[in-house]
Amino acid sequence: MDGYKQEIAKIKEVLRENPKGMTVTDISRKIKVNRNSVAKYLDIMRISGHVEMLTFGPAKVFFPSRRVPITNLLNYTSDYIIIIDSNNKITMINDTFLGFLQSKREEIIGENIEERILNIFKENNDILKSISDALDGKSFVHKICIDVDGEDTFFTIRIIPTTFEDGRNGVSIIINNNTNYKVAEKALRESQENFKSLLDKIKKK
Repeated sequence: MDGYKQEIAKIKEVLRENPKGMTVTDISRKIKVNRNSVAKYLDIMRISGHVEMLTFGPAKVFFPSRRVPITNLLNYTSDYIIIIDSNNKITMINDTFLGFLQSKREEIIGENIEERILNIFKENNDILKSISDALDGKSFVHKICIDVDGEDTFFTIRIIPTTFEDGRNGVSIIINNNTNYKVAEKALRESQENFKSLLDKIKKK
């Protein structure tokens, strides 16, 4: 295991030193590890997002990854985000959603979304149908209002087809809690109505 980690580290280092890219043979010669082993390590690193690959004719050229890991990106948004596989099992959830649910990640990952998450939302059947249809490539948007701790809470739920790196189909669910916007919108509307009413009274005098 230690040898495996050391060789992965060597590949990362040599790719950082050669940002224009290297072939399997180039890397093999540079780190003095046989070509088959290097190819195997690169496949693992590509799946896990540590390297990127471009094909130039018959040659496969590898580069250091320029992507920010998706788990990091998910935690830089105020939206609630959850990703499920084709069996409706939760594979990823962001910190924002965990905070809303007041749950720990290990309590959520691997659970069925219908049993663990969707029971929070009304229109459960509509959302479940949209998730099922999203596995066939369709996108959906639901706008719902539910009671949370005695207060109306407004959500926009976007259901988006997703493909995992290994080719499996899944679904990303992005939930925007737009309660503050709705409350502000209602307050503005009431303020405008009050102002209009006041003007009407002034005109009548």
